Formats: sequence, structure tokens, C-alpha cells
Amino acid sequence: DVQAEINDFSPGIYITFGKFDPAASCDDWFHTDLMLCWQINPAYTSIPWYHFIAEGRYRGAEVVVIAPDFNPTAPHADYYVPVRIGTDVALANAMCQVIIEEGIADWKFVREQTDLPLLVRVDNQRFLRASDVDGGRDDQFYWYDEKTEKVVEAPRGTLALGKRKPALEGVFKAKLKDGTTVKVTPAFAMLKAMLNRDYTPEKAEKICGSNPEVIRTIARKAAKKRTRMLMGWNSGKYYHGDLMERSMMLVLALTV
Repeated sequence: DVQAEINDFSPGIYITFGKFDPAASCDDWFHTDLMLCWQINPAYTSIPWYHFIAEGRYRGAEVVVIAPDFNPTAPHADYYVPVRIGTDVALANAMCQVIIEEGIADWKFVREQTDLPLLVRVDNQRFLRASDVDGGRDDQFYWYDEKTEKVVEAPRGTLALGKRKPALEGVFKAKLKDGTTVKVTPAFAMLKAMLNRDYTPEKAEKICGSNPEVIRTIARKAAKKRTRMLMGWNSGKYYHGDLMERSMMLVLALTV
């Protein structure tokens, strides 16, 4: 299908996961507890599949429509979240800020399945690599293990943590191959600082127009419920749409 393979593309998803469209079939919508209809208007554009959303609501799922217009799907949703066109990053980042600030993220998943524990050099804002430490691989990264209190190699095979517990916050020292030391911190710590500085719900409201308490409500639901994001093809057509999609994926990465 030329339309689907060429014109409709989600670059942010591809960059994040390395796959074109890592999603289940639409009949799985029925098993979801919270459906975020974001950049999609399924009652109008996905008519053959929409019944899975309606049936999901019958089994107790909540539906949230996030859109600049009160579209045909909105009357059938539990919540409608208005957002200014092209400002979805601010809304998604604010949701992430709430989830982290309130401590309701899935911390085991964050440590094990994301790159947020990887150490970043404070001096140049790049991941600490084996090529920095001992002249080794450029794709070997590092954690700070809270149990051994040492900078250790992050696994390149399985993502299972084993007996290690990578730190998500703190500033540590790493020795480089030239004998000098450099300060390092987990990527999560930098993300948290950025979100707290720029994307509290009140600050996000000035950008996206969404009410701060509505942002908090949807963020808390996403953290506590089995959440599915129904993402349409609009975001990939925006300039910097990849960043829009990646901010939306971050909401899921924090709340699995």
C-alpha cells in the first residue's frame, strides 16, 4: 500500500523503537483501560474499527480525546482535552512532569526497559561510552549501580537488571582513558530537571492552552491504568513531528 508505506509515516516512533509501526491490531483496543485518542479522529476516519472503542467503554474503559477541535469522536469520549494546533509536545511533557513529580511512574520499567538510566557526561552532554573510558566500543554505555556504588557497563544483550539497580538521579565521577575524571549523571536526572524547569502544567498551559488540572487528571489516569495511545498520522506531517511523537512515547515509557 503506497499510501501507508510512503505518505503516512511516524518518524518519532521509528526513531524511538527502530520499527515502522510497533502496535497490536485494533481489536486489542477492547482490552485497554484508558484510550488516548491523540492525533486521530476514529469515529470519522476509522469507522470499521471504531466499534472496538465503543465496546471497550462497555467493559469499563475510559476514552480521552486530545484535539484542537471538538471532533466527531469527542462526544463519545469521557474526557475532551483541547490543545492548540502543533503544541502537543507541551501537553505530553507536562503529563510526564506530573508522573515523575508525583512518583507514580513504573520505576522498574523505566530502569530496565528505557535508556533513561544511561550516564551522560556533564561536560559535553553526550552519553558516557567505552570509547571514552578505555578506548572500547562506541556503542557501549554505562549505568551507576546503586548496589555496588560503581559505574558499570550497561548490558548490550538482555535488558534484565539482574542484581543491579541503575541509579536514576545523582552526579557521579567516571575515569576516562587519559586518566582524567569527568562528572556524569543519568539521562533521567536531566530529563526531570528540564521538565520541572519548562513543563509544569501551569507553564504548559501558556503554550498548549490545556487546563493544568485536566493535564494532571489525565496524567494520573495514564500512570494507573492500562493505557493505549491511538495515534493518527497527523503528527508525522508536522515540522519536528518526530519530537511530538517522541514526547507522546515518553508518556507510555513512564507508565507501562
